[in-house]
Amino acid sequence: MTHPDVLVLGGGIIGLACARELALRGVRVEVVERLPAGAEASLAAAGMLSPFSEAIPPGPFLDICRESRNLWGPWVAALEEETGLTVDYDTSGSLLVALGEEDEAELDRALRNAREMGEPAEEVEIPALRHWVPDITPAVRRAVHLTGEHRVDNVQLCAVLALALQKLGVTIHYDSEVERVERRQPEGTVLIHGRHWRKEARLLVLAAGAWSGRIPELPPLPLRPVRGQMLLLGGVEWPWRGIVRQGHLYVVRRGATGLLVGATVEEAGFDKHNTVEGIEDLLAFVRRFLPGTAKSRLESIWAGLRPGTPDDLPIVGRIPGWPVLAATGHFRNGILLAPWTAREVKRVALAEVSGEIPELSPKRFLNGS
Repeated sequence: MTHPDVLVLGGGIIGLACARELALRGVRVEVVERLPAGAEASLAAAGMLSPFSEAIPPGPFLDICRESRNLWGPWVAALEEETGLTVDYDTSGSLLVALGEEDEAELDRALRNAREMGEPAEEVEIPALRHWVPDITPAVRRAVHLTGEHRVDNVQLCAVLALALQKLGVTIHYDSEVERVERRQPEGTVLIHGRHWRKEARLLVLAAGAWSGRIPELPPLPLRPVRGQMLLLGGVEWPWRGIVRQGHLYVVRRGATGLLVGATVEEAGFDKHNTVEGIEDLLAFVRRFLPGTAKSRLESIWAGLRPGTPDDLPIVGRIPGWPVLAATGHFRNGILLAPWTAREVKRVALAEVSGEIPELSPKRFLNGS
């Protein structure tokens, strides 16, 4: 049995990105993922890289989101070069659309925040909007284009990341649920026990999403699953290749003619089932917002569990007293923050920085440690 320098717990985009960043520095890394293939929230997401239309208030966390957005282009280029594969990464931007006064207030907020930060944002003439999105409702009153928001095919990106790890010699152990974690003294290592396996490592990277707070023996982090239901329409022919949003709901291009529609935000525990109510809400949004898609194919429906925290901020940093580094709790921004989180985990793991970001540290939840 091999014993890596670093064991990454979680095979989603955060875990895979962290493993790659460490492996590129010559660290012996392995990944364990509890599912037989793929991951949870990383495959269920829409792939939006949207630091502004997610209504994140100005401050340190928004600065981190912008920084990660800026990392995406070079990150995708590097992954494409490493694997020889192409990633569907689009920089068309987001169209924020107003149907009523409440929507217009949100557009004003987005415009103001973007311009204050020097981000490109502009009003869109309604005829131009109808050209880009021909199925949009006649009731549209106003639209704003945020060109600093991008999108990526997150399912494709996870597959490309997995291949990049394979080429770096990193093993991903699927169907490998962790039963408990043991802190070994005086060795200063961690012993991870699975059902029919165990591995010792100098460092454990905890990137198990909503399940990160349920690892036996580890200090309990206050993570909770927040369900999001989505659907995919097919056969939608638009000139527009980016994101369109109205309020907290959105549609995102996927492939040549696909259109992702999402997403609900539900406190439903670890129940990942679709519900009649949830899908009806999304279909009602489509009928109201994009009446021209009424004859489009309903390709599929699914749900995912986002990892939420009490303050809606990620948990990134060392767990006091343990050789464990948390990289979890990204809620609605896991795809956006993947390259930044991987870089931060590498910096902390290799002692390239002297401290952590206090606002994101696990210490804020662990008895004031």
